Amino acid sequence: MKKEPNEELREIQTIENKSGLIVFRMGLTHLFDTGHSNFDDDSVEDCLKSILAEEEEQKVNGTRSIITPDFKREILRCATELSKFSIWTLFAYIKKYVVVDI
Repeated sequence: MKKEPNEELREIQTIENKSGLIVFRMGLTHLFDTGHSNFDDDSVEDCLKSILAEEEEQKVNGTRSIITPDFKREILRCATELSKFSIWTLFAYIKKYVVVDI
């Protein structure tokens, strides 16, 4: 059974509320930058492994990144949730609810 467009927009709103504005926007950016069609379980798992390896390397080297590994994982989780929606549904949500200042 196909969901109504407004129901899908409410689901995206729930993800935004749960994630917070910054993580949500970065999740959208990551999703579009990586490519909606490239978001499959294997690529997400590879990215998580890369974040963990980077975290271990930082511990060994005693370095820190401005964006913490936990924050990167939150962005990836948000992008993964958003990837379940069609690009056009995401565009409709952005058009209606996301303020874009250029």
